[in-house]
Amino acid sequence: MTFFTAKDDDHSPEQGLKSIRWPLRLTWAGIWAEVLVQAFWPLIALVLAVLAVLMLGLHDSVPMSVVTGAVVAVTLAAVGALVYALRHLRIPRRIEALTRLDASLPGRPIQALMDVQAIGTGDDASAAVWQAHQRRMAARAAAAQAVPADLRMARRDPFALRYVALLAFVTALVFGSVLRIGSVAGSVSYTHLRAHETSLHLVCRLLLE
Repeated sequence: MTFFTAKDDDHSPEQGLKSIRWPLRLTWAGIWAEVLVQAFWPLIALVLAVLAVLMLGLHDSVPMSVVTGAVVAVTLAAVGALVYALRHLRIPRRIEALTRLDASLPGRPIQALMDVQAIGTGDDASAAVWQAHQRRMAARAAAAQAVPADLRMARRDPFALRYVALLAFVTALVFGSVLRIGSVAGSVSYTHLRAHETSLHLVCRLLLE
């Protein structure tokens, strides 16, 4: 007959699986972060770059035809970034986080805790060896820590465009102004009115100017 102490019960298979609950959730959250960053980095970089240009007021120093062309180009780039995101976006499964967490531990104890004894179930000595093995794996699983997310993007962004956009945005925060973003709307509205004005409107505007 095999006797177990309270210390052995703390390292039971059930307790070992319970102990990885939060490391598993954090690892799963890290995988989600990887997927989102890999899918949406072009769109994020584009948004940061556009905000930097607007906050620095660069659109006020170029002809309106250039601004109009830039708006069209940014719109097309945004559509392309959204298509890229949808093509690379996927839903991480819990088994991925479980596998990654298990691989970070010696001997893959999580998989061992989910295994069942295949042979020798009727033999007391064999059962005692199996239970000792399970307790040892439970002790290893109890030491599990969340696996950090791998957010490196060098392979997908070899020219470091994301860093260029981020640097431009930080520069705009320091030397620019958020209030300048609204000026582009006024410029576009003025151009729209100019495009639809009649000859009578033109005469009145010239007299006012």
